[in-house]
Amino acid sequence: MAVGELSFTARYARQLIRESISRQLCALRESHNTEQPTLPPGLGGIGTNRASEGGHLDDSVPLDVKFCIVGAGIAGLYTAMILKELGISFDLVEASDRAGGRLYTHKFSEAPHDYYDVGAMRWSEFPVMKKAFALFEDLNVPLIPYYMNGRNTPVMFNNILGPPMDLSEYDPYKFSVTNGGMVPDEYVAIGVQKILQQASAPYLQLLRADFEQGFKKLMEVDDYSIREYLRVYMHLDYHTSQWLETNIAPSDFFDQAFTEYIILTADFHDPGDYGWKCIDGGSSVAISAMLNRIAPYEPEYRTTVTRIALNRVHAKVEVELVTASGKSSIRQYDSVFNTTPLSCSQNMDLVDAELHPVQRDALRCLRYDTSCKVAIKFKTPWWITRCGITEGGTSFGDIHIRTCCYPSHSIHDDPKQPAVLIASYTVGQDAQRMGILINRDSPSEESRLKEIVLRDLARLHARSGITYNFLAAQYITHHAYDWRDNPFSGGAFAIFAPGQFSHLYPYLTRPAADGKLHFAGEASSAHHAWVVGALESAQRAVILSLLRFGRGDLAKKVEDRWGPSSELDWEGQETAYVQAMLGCLEPKCVATMETPEICSDPDEHHDAKDEKSSASAINKPDGGKLSVRSEGCCIA
Repeated sequence: MAVGELSFTARYARQLIRESISRQLCALRESHNTEQPTLPPGLGGIGTNRASEGGHLDDSVPLDVKFCIVGAGIAGLYTAMILKELGISFDLVEASDRAGGRLYTHKFSEAPHDYYDVGAMRWSEFPVMKKAFALFEDLNVPLIPYYMNGRNTPVMFNNILGPPMDLSEYDPYKFSVTNGGMVPDEYVAIGVQKILQQASAPYLQLLRADFEQGFKKLMEVDDYSIREYLRVYMHLDYHTSQWLETNIAPSDFFDQAFTEYIILTADFHDPGDYGWKCIDGGSSVAISAMLNRIAPYEPEYRTTVTRIALNRVHAKVEVELVTASGKSSIRQYDSVFNTTPLSCSQNMDLVDAELHPVQRDALRCLRYDTSCKVAIKFKTPWWITRCGITEGGTSFGDIHIRTCCYPSHSIHDDPKQPAVLIASYTVGQDAQRMGILINRDSPSEESRLKEIVLRDLARLHARSGITYNFLAAQYITHHAYDWRDNPFSGGAFAIFAPGQFSHLYPYLTRPAADGKLHFAGEASSAHHAWVVGALESAQRAVILSLLRFGRGDLAKKVEDRWGPSSELDWEGQETAYVQAMLGCLEPKCVATMETPEICSDPDEHHDAKDEKSSASAINKPDGGKLSVRSEGCCIA
């Protein structure tokens, strides 16, 4: 994929990988000097280019291997789809009793639109989501418009219901010091959006004008959270930062990395007019279509992976599994794709998987934020008939329920029939507060939750005459879900603290266990917290695995079929080949590597152009030895 076609997130991720590789190659050169650590040949090994050994090799030649996919979420299913089309045999194991992972639709009944999406529920048409939409088109998944902004949706801050009748009113929610609040008047006068634009504009402008310089500038503040940046560089006081956060995001959102916020802003605040879609029937429709596509393969449900280990004697990866009945077994595979959330991967015995220290660190410390939803089935869609909220949208405020999502898929249904409303959608600290009221056996023993949600709904829609008693009479049932309470996810999505993404991401994209264990899933993607990130990571893992077995021809076939991998720089460059190579190093080689803070330019390891190409530089038929040249950090 041409650089000009990449999202800012993808370019940012590629640059981080290149700089990380440059430091590691320099460290290898310094630690080994003339000694050359060798790569075991395995099943052909990275060092095998069969085409160069005489005889033409094309993608019709099968790869005689057996792979294992751990986890039947969307990353695992996408991996399975790719492998099936390549003709590669695999096992797909899933610890829970269903496929889909964090794509999960709860149905109150089998009636049309009598459901809500517990997990991913809306899909932006921004260019970065192209791979997700390509998948939906390929699977014939029915998409319909999703309305982020509807008509007549209310807002509430400081117990003041809005939007204000007079849109020109200064400080309608009384945040300013003059109106008894804690935010200096001059900041309230400027406004939330303009202040945040002032914080991000210098970086966004430089990234768009000169990405390399913008990247360097952004790295200077990589160790700052959003909150710290606003305090140190914008000189904003605590209460002003709180006001900004409360108006645009969940509580504690400003504790994430400032660099994450900038890169996200660069990709999702494009001047283009992009809409949103949802899946008619719920996101589980896509999961069912993926399961149909991989048939006759199917997940082995309620089968838990307890241990993954490299057996160097047999050049295999051993996977220990336990079924629901308690039966334990050990299987051997040529490669394993671990698509489970890192919080769940930490529960596995990976001592003998030869993980890099940074990979182990990521399993331990990467934070998974939680998310809660409370959906209520009412006798009628009163928000349409009584409040005039006829085009979906969301309401927002600093009340307990935080966000209320009005359904887009049912706006044309019979207004006299029951309808489902996502009455509360919370993330982060807000979700932790809501989560203590949610039981796994929802709606059982959730009377307090029901009371709080109905109370806030009544307050939010008071202008339309909605009362608590009215909502209680309209209430039929509800369902609530806390993703942190799910033992198979441990949270809703990965969130990176200051400095974490730049230090952890390059290693999460690298294989382990002699290049035969790959991490996939949204946490190991630059587009984390998005389904497209899970898809990108799955494709990246498959390509790196194919390169590990000397099958660049099949890797090319994957890109031709599934589209370019935005995060993986491999065709015509050696970055991905070096990633695959580094994943083959034994722990004793890694242990001797000292990664200097200052090293040669990251472009130095691209000087293999005079030696034909990266593929020929690495894929030599001599057994695949690693040579660190004294004049630069490169593979020879």
